[in-house]
Amino acid sequence: MKSLPSLLPLIQAPMVGSFSPLAIAACRAGALGSLACAALGPDALREQIAAIRAETDAPFNLNFFSHTPPAPDEAAQARWRETLAPYYREAGLDLSAAGSGPGRAPFDEAMCQVVEESRPAVVSFHFGLPDDALLERVRRAGAMVLSSATTVEEARWLDARGVDAIIAQGVEAGGHRGMFLTDDIGAQPGLYALLPQVVDAVGVPVIAAGGIADGRGIAAAFA
Repeated sequence: MKSLPSLLPLIQAPMVGSFSPLAIAACRAGALGSLACAALGPDALREQIAAIRAETDAPFNLNFFSHTPPAPDEAAQARWRETLAPYYREAGLDLSAAGSGPGRAPFDEAMCQVVEESRPAVVSFHFGLPDDALLERVRRAGAMVLSSATTVEEARWLDARGVDAIIAQGVEAGGHRGMFLTDDIGAQPGLYALLPQVVDAVGVPVIAAGGIADGRGIAAAFA
């Protein structure tokens, strides 16, 4: 059974837009720094990895999405723009730029090549796992493999596919819901209801995520 390679059993959440400075700070503090990769291209990812390694020799985590991108829905986009238009005008923002930021690409051949080149200590996934061939290449690159589960069913699914640890993501977690076996948000319990159920259901270490803001939350998660 693998354990986290960081000095402390704490992981900095991989948040899009944080880039290398936050990961470097987390690594220097003894936690596992993380880099959100879903909004980066391969070359930008290489630059961010180089920036981290220029400042610290501590291990770090590269996080990727494993989702199936939705088909564009122009009618839905038009409805959103109509709804948001008054707020954009009030804030003096350009509505034409709404939704034009970087997309979230799933893990693919190009990103797998970056993992093989850079050999990070940890690779984590959101929304399940990539296909078996890509996942095996990540393992051969020497990375510890993590993925998030929002239900006990998802945790069992990940455990059956051989991940090294499972991130139990409660409904309190900010940003993306890592749901991948259902899209029913009502099926996702709170962290402190989910966590003991996942621990009892799987045979690998479990990482708590969602609404942990201070030492009391950390103590509760460890308990």
